[in-house]
Amino acid sequence: MTESIGFIGLGAMGLGMAANLVKSGHTVYGFDPSTQRRELAAEAGIAIVDSPRAAAEGASEVIFSVVRDAAQTQAVLFGEDGVVRTGKALTVVVASTLDPTTMGRIQAELAVHGATAVDATMSGGPWGAEAGSLTLMVSAAQEDFDRLLPLLNAVGQNIFHVGERVGTAQATKLAVQLAFGINMMGVFEAIRLVDDYHVDEDTLMSVLSVSVGGSWVVDNWRRVKPWWEHYVAGEDLDILLKDMRSVLREADTADFPMPVTALAFQLMRHVWPAWAALKAAEDGEHPK
Repeated sequence: MTESIGFIGLGAMGLGMAANLVKSGHTVYGFDPSTQRRELAAEAGIAIVDSPRAAAEGASEVIFSVVRDAAQTQAVLFGEDGVVRTGKALTVVVASTLDPTTMGRIQAELAVHGATAVDATMSGGPWGAEAGSLTLMVSAAQEDFDRLLPLLNAVGQNIFHVGERVGTAQATKLAVQLAFGINMMGVFEAIRLVDDYHVDEDTLMSVLSVSVGGSWVVDNWRRVKPWWEHYVAGEDLDILLKDMRSVLREADTADFPMPVTALAFQLMRHVWPAWAALKAAEDGEHPK
């Protein structure tokens, strides 16, 4: 069955997802404040609208919100021209990485407006969004999950219904992010260990990939390394740092210790950026 879908946020992740919904035969009404992203979306067959409210008005029932953080999520859902201003009984799929506590508050506020909240966090990067191969972690009532599954299958390959309690998917995604961040710091330290012995990075990655040191970070090192050597404010590294902050905030709220995550976060912020910049300079590169 094809339907009309509202889609808010046509950035690095959202554009690929929305485009794949179009490829699956759905009509997608998309909003993004960026002129450039709107132009790219229009080329992909997405019907461009001028506000989150207009995206919701075009939707038959389901609207996806794929914006950067909690503040933007609150604005597009509850702002002056937000989704809830339509008064429609919508199913709002929040695919942004927030945290369980914030997601719970969003669910409660949406319920006041007669809308149903679903969180469907994702992993796989922009390349996965474009290819329709994302891993999606979804928390929703079973009937809501079943209703959304055909749409989720259009944007992802690995779909996990992690629980019925909204916010569970946020916790699961943060678990993924903390494991990713900690592993990244481990790979950096491995490089530092062999650096004095002039072991080539590519050689080390080859060794790690076929040993107990293997990981997604190792297998995709050429994608991860530029985050540090050519740092761009607000992009991949800052998104991971945002998520690590959410992990630590959630741990503080629930009063349980996460010392390894805390250390990885501090290393990510202060120690390894300086070392990566130094290495890039030694290699004749020019990090931003």
